[in-house]
Amino acid sequence: MRDLLSNKPWLVLFSLALIIMLTITLRASTGTFYFKYYVGREDLIGSFTATYMMALAIGAASTPLLTKLMDKRRLLITLMTCVAILCCGFYFIAPEQIVLMFVMQALIGFCLGPKSPLVFSMYADTADYGQYQHGRRATAMIFSAAAFSQKLGGAIAGAMMGWILSSMGYVANQQQSSDSQLGIVLLNTLIPAIFAIIAVWVISRYSLNEQKMQQVNQALYPPNNSSVSSSS
Repeated sequence: MRDLLSNKPWLVLFSLALIIMLTITLRASTGTFYFKYYVGREDLIGSFTATYMMALAIGAASTPLLTKLMDKRRLLITLMTCVAILCCGFYFIAPEQIVLMFVMQALIGFCLGPKSPLVFSMYADTADYGQYQHGRRATAMIFSAAAFSQKLGGAIAGAMMGWILSSMGYVANQQQSSDSQLGIVLLNTLIPAIFAIIAVWVISRYSLNEQKMQQVNQALYPPNNSSVSSSS
């Protein structure tokens, strides 16, 4: 535990996983409310969710290609910035603009898709960095704590959704007030955008760039320079 708490890149990723999970869970959990009470098209909930899941899968599959364009830290910053912009744009979509909703949802899903491959490969880097720092490797602790941060983020998002909807007068299976509808829209748009912006700031604190990891790998896995001589 002491090694983990002194591993600053890991602390950044722990915080990042929690914040991104807040973004994802809020949008995923409120999509049903959004279409049922704001758009008035409950029949589209399944298609809307399927569109998002397909976009997530395509985004995740595109990760190797995207990492060829920029390093992992810059790519995450770019993707979460796009998520923030798209979520803000979603706020201004009118209830009758169904096609635009699906397009924006697909773009958000694509931007969030590479999150897991990127972050978990970065966790592996922090394991190397921890061994470089302390001479001990805590891979199991690093990844189990990462899973805990995601669970914690999902739990906080669920509680936050309940608090906000309750405070704005939400009543299940009834016609919603204007305040309640606003709360549903905010939970699906601007509030996730705020967390995405916070995620960008958190990622900017991550220090393990390619140059630093080369230094770490050279120290942990020095090249074998021994030569084998042969006699005839």
